[in-house]
Amino acid sequence: MKAEDDAIIPLSRWRASLARARRGRRADLILADPDAERLVPQLPIQDLYYAIKEVGLHDAHELVAMASPEQVRGLVDLDAWQRDHLDEARVDEWLNALVEAGPGKLKAAIEGLDPELIALVVQRQANVYDLTLEEPMPEEPVGQFYPTPDRFFMLDVLVGGEEGKAFTRMLDWLYRADLEFARRVIMSAKWEMGSDLEEHAYRWRTGRMSDLGYVEFYEALGIYQYLDPASVRVDENSAQSVAGAGADAAHSLPMQLAGGIDTGSFFARALGTIPVEAEIDRLQNLLMLLVNKAMAADLVEPGDVERAQLTLEQSVGYLGIGLEYLARSDVDRAGQALRSVALERIFRVGVSLTLQLKKLAETLAGPKGAGVLLLDEPYDQLVAGLRRQRPRFADRPFKSLADIRTAAGTLEEAAHLGPFVFTLVGLDPHSLAAAVASSMTAPSDVKYGTLVRTWAANVLLERAPEVRPLHPRDLRSLGKLEAADREKLARAMAKPLSPLEQRWMDDWLTPFPNGLLVRYSWLK
Repeated sequence: MKAEDDAIIPLSRWRASLARARRGRRADLILADPDAERLVPQLPIQDLYYAIKEVGLHDAHELVAMASPEQVRGLVDLDAWQRDHLDEARVDEWLNALVEAGPGKLKAAIEGLDPELIALVVQRQANVYDLTLEEPMPEEPVGQFYPTPDRFFMLDVLVGGEEGKAFTRMLDWLYRADLEFARRVIMSAKWEMGSDLEEHAYRWRTGRMSDLGYVEFYEALGIYQYLDPASVRVDENSAQSVAGAGADAAHSLPMQLAGGIDTGSFFARALGTIPVEAEIDRLQNLLMLLVNKAMAADLVEPGDVERAQLTLEQSVGYLGIGLEYLARSDVDRAGQALRSVALERIFRVGVSLTLQLKKLAETLAGPKGAGVLLLDEPYDQLVAGLRRQRPRFADRPFKSLADIRTAAGTLEEAAHLGPFVFTLVGLDPHSLAAAVASSMTAPSDVKYGTLVRTWAANVLLERAPEVRPLHPRDLRSLGKLEAADREKLARAMAKPLSPLEQRWMDDWLTPFPNGLLVRYSWLK
């Protein structure tokens, strides 16, 4: 740590770490340190992983060469699996990076990996023949023959080109580094079933990933379960230690993620009130574990940095909402809540407030979501966002109690739209369906505004005040609404409009005479 960082008081340490995250690429900052070779093996696995992902593995071989065997294993755990299946192409990329580091580094790293994983890679890329058993071999290889240096095995390497050369070079160096270990790997590749090798490797990997907060999907879903917000109190003393959260060691929030946190968010401001450095570290570590659990629940692969950043943004939003609710928007009291309430419970309070909105939106939508079809902007976007698996504030995550209040108020307005419009234009669901069916407008394009504008057109054409699709020639008689037209429409209404109803009418009539129901010209 540099001298200027040592001078940072604990109160501002959170903001200082965010500032460092924004200075430049983390990999460049690490390699620029004169003590990088000592620094890199001490980095938390995810911090090193995101630094490598930021520049790409092809440009990070120097970082990989400095990593410890335990870190390499963690890097492969994070990047080389798709759910419960090993992606050998990704494993190959990591092995190639290790080959570039030399035989000694390759030996140490591979011995740190699960032998089942290496055996599975060999099995998938080569057919293995045991020469000690005088096993019959084909006269011609499918790919290219490779005799192992001990002459115990003949491999038919199925991959060609540079990929095949890298594979055989890896085997050469592995034999050179540790003959017995290399033989055990080849023997496993020869005699073990691939499904068994993958299952065992995945089992070991799952245990290590759980230490980072990546639990199984169904277990992770618990963080999104409804929790009565009133059941959580600021001084309930449910706060957990990092070890109690399932980690064997501290795992700090990677700078590539921390740099995306809004320092003005309520969560960041609350964290900034905590003067104890160890407490800030605890909360950052727990935040990383919480984000990892959210990624597991949302089926986000650990290697998907972009979606990891979005998950962090969403998680910080939930935490901010939960803290605002518990602390009644008092930042100092929110800091007290962070010290005394389990971070996951604060998170679930925020989630639960959005789930309450989702329930209201589902009620408004009705069976099969039919109630959403007629909503105009912004109501349709809000309801659609709230009905998603993770409710959103239109097209973004919820970030504050103000978002919750705005969404609740907008939902309340939307609930009155249907009764107002159907009373105004004299429609029921059956006559609405008939009117739409006799028009050229696609049902999905029909909104409340469409009905009101069509009603208004009939009134201005001296017809019955109803939603009757217009003949195309009627459009020639309609233009932008003048003051006299608006007065005529006001007289056709059964009662004076409230300010909200008047705002709706103004919005709906602004595009007039566009957006009307128009029938086919040959219909009577």
